[in-house]
Amino acid sequence: MDTKWVALLLVGIAAFSLLRIISQWRGLAKRKVTDMDEMFILQLRKAGVGSFEDHVVDFFFTMPSVKDCEEIRFLLKGEGYTTASQAEVEGGMFSLNLQRTMRIAVPEMQALTARFKPLAEERGGKYDGWAVARPKS
Repeated sequence: MDTKWVALLLVGIAAFSLLRIISQWRGLAKRKVTDMDEMFILQLRKAGVGSFEDHVVDFFFTMPSVKDCEEIRFLLKGEGYTTASQAEVEGGMFSLNLQRTMRIAVPEMQALTARFKPLAEERGGKYDGWAVARPKS
């Protein structure tokens, strides 16, 4: 094979590779965020909240009874969660608000959401998500 053809073949492969890299990069840039945890963390970062710093994070549950709230509280107490509040809301449901100091990272928050949803649903309740607690002034 002539060196001219080898050079042409290498240039063609390089051009194809470059096009693939650009198309992949553009695809990532246009990717829509559909996960609520990821979207919320991106909004926090845009607002200047450092995700690699420790924050007090609130976790919200709506449960059908005080007993169900107590079960969840007992299960999570050993993992550093504390009770921020518990109150009766409309329709005989009870709101449970737990807090924990932690760093905010997408995989960890997604794992917590995946864990808390069935934990609440098993007891007839609902996991309502999380928020970064406002510092007390």
